[in-house]
Amino acid sequence: MMSEVLQANIFFFITSVAVIIVTILVGVALFYVVSILRNVRDISDKIKRGSDVLTQDLSEFRATVKAEGVKAKNIFNFFAERFRSKRKRATPKKKESKDGEGVV
Repeated sequence: MMSEVLQANIFFFITSVAVIIVTILVGVALFYVVSILRNVRDISDKIKRGSDVLTQDLSEFRATVKAEGVKAKNIFNFFAERFRSKRKRATPKKKESKDGEGVV
């Protein structure tokens, strides 16, 4: 009878120690999880601020393009005309075959 009580006490002692160890480990794990979640939140806030700035910059760029669109079109047309005039001036070269006749 005494040994059954002693065995029960040993069982409850070991179980209590195990519960305390598991609780400490869960607490440490939760500490790290909370730390990681804070970092994720900070990164998410930085990304949100960056996207807000990017959105503002793009809207300003769009407004500038609308206002300066005529100038940009004139610059594009200027370079397009230069490119076209170079292509018109170039003449296709004749390739010569082995027997000396020109092939176009």
